[in-house]
Amino acid sequence: MIVWSKGLGKMTLEMELEAAKLRVDDKYLAMDGTIESVCWNYTIRLYPNDLRDFLMHLANPKTVRFLAEQQRGVLLPFVLNLLVLIPKLCLNLLMARVFNKQARKD
Repeated sequence: MIVWSKGLGKMTLEMELEAAKLRVDDKYLAMDGTIESVCWNYTIRLYPNDLRDFLMHLANPKTVRFLAEQQRGVLLPFVLNLLVLIPKLCLNLLMARVFNKQARKD
């Protein structure tokens, strides 16, 4: 992922998102990491609506067209990875709901 802000001028920084540590708060998910080239610590907070909005952007025809036009053939592997992850996501959601209900009863 590339990070840019007006304060950086023309400088862009590479952020290794896969190296970020995931942290769960009551109200959001947080990803913490360091941008190595400048030793900047960062935190990205994702609230439930952010995740919904991001999924809506993924489903946008412009996004799909972009992925389909990439030289390396990104769209098919991306969709296949999603298909593999969806059952795992559903199972984890179901388990979380069951355990939350069980914890409330106790």
